Amino acid sequence: MEAEKEEGGENVKRKIASRKLKRVCEYCGKNFNKGDVYYINRYVFSDIDWVIAFEFLICPKCKWKSEQRKARKATLPERCKHPIIHTEYSYIPGECVMEPAYDYCAICGKVSP
Repeated sequence: MEAEKEEGGENVKRKIASRKLKRVCEYCGKNFNKGDVYYINRYVFSDIDWVIAFEFLICPKCKWKSEQRKARKATLPERCKHPIIHTEYSYIPGECVMEPAYDYCAICGKVSP
């Protein structure tokens, strides 16, 4: 049973272990026994002379957490009240002194006027 899903330009495949796997989840280190569901995330890089591929196994719990984090991060700028403001400093041209350039929110990164 295989189902392909495009996620951020990456090819993530859902698989079921037919036997105990020696490899573990990339994020939490969970082992995969027979009948467990896991996902394979594969990256392939190619050039004129060579091809390199990396495969990472991900358990369903870590995949779900990753999707939830992405969804929360996407809605963060509209929910952020900008509670932590940092000031970015830059050098004055021709001087050795820094002046405040702009303020920005440390959580969402929005520059305040």
